[in-house]
Amino acid sequence: MSVIVCFIDGVGLLPAPAPPWTTAHLPTLNSLLGAVPHSNLLIDQPRLYFRAIDATLGVDGLPQSGTGHTSLWTGVNASALLGRHYPAYPAPSQRPMIAEQSLFTKVQQLGHTSLIATVHRDNYWDLVAKREQRATAAAFAAQVIDLALPATPEWLRGQAVTWDITGAYLQQWGALAGLPTISAHEAGLRLGKALRLADFVHYECYLPDFVGHRRIAETPERTLELIDTMLGALIGQMQPNDSLIVVSDHGNLEMIEHTSHSRNPVPLLVVGAKAQRAAKVADISQITPLILDLLSIEI
Repeated sequence: MSVIVCFIDGVGLLPAPAPPWTTAHLPTLNSLLGAVPHSNLLIDQPRLYFRAIDATLGVDGLPQSGTGHTSLWTGVNASALLGRHYPAYPAPSQRPMIAEQSLFTKVQQLGHTSLIATVHRDNYWDLVAKREQRATAAAFAAQVIDLALPATPEWLRGQAVTWDITGAYLQQWGALAGLPTISAHEAGLRLGKALRLADFVHYECYLPDFVGHRRIAETPERTLELIDTMLGALIGQMQPNDSLIVVSDHGNLEMIEHTSHSRNPVPLLVVGAKAQRAAKVADISQITPLILDLLSIEI
């Protein structure tokens, strides 16, 4: 049995079906849910759970990735602890807490293995030390147990996926210059193969947030379609006892009329073994306990 979390940055839900959810072609999600995702949709089945969960964490202002990611990968309400939402990357004052509460540490301490499937820049930690790169909450959490961050060699061997799914947008920026890109279907196949390599697989996709902020010239519909295709290929490779968690950190892409984050709830989708255990999750700080629970770990 393995658990994979596909974190999708910057995707929220509106109270009723609306673009881009209604205007995108999403065969995987439409088949699974039988409905267009929205915040009033609740599906509670033995092998499928879907609902909207809170990303504001009881703190005023727009949710941000720094505290959002920290909350996701520690199980701590980082926004409440800091007294505000912190943008982009973890607040420096919270890095010791990430080390203490690291999801990957908890998985390891209880006898399970973890694998990060998101491609990172070569010599990532050297770049962080030189302040040429800022580290994510997941990277800090992984560093505690020296969990490897895949880079270009793993990408070329088909063992990792870029945060933009295909690598096409990174290639446009020069980050993958001269290297091949892949299809969203191939990205899902790679994630499916990763399920056989570790008990817990972690993947982060930042594409929706970049599109929502207009940093990448792509439509919201096409962005959701890439995610849908990737998830379809991944789900097709899951074994009966595997579990998939899809979650976000804040809204953005769903508000196509502006480029800022939103206070809308975010989707939580769980597919596979013990999906109904997700019913107790109310906000993003409860994702780490859910992961541990799906791994049959007593918290």
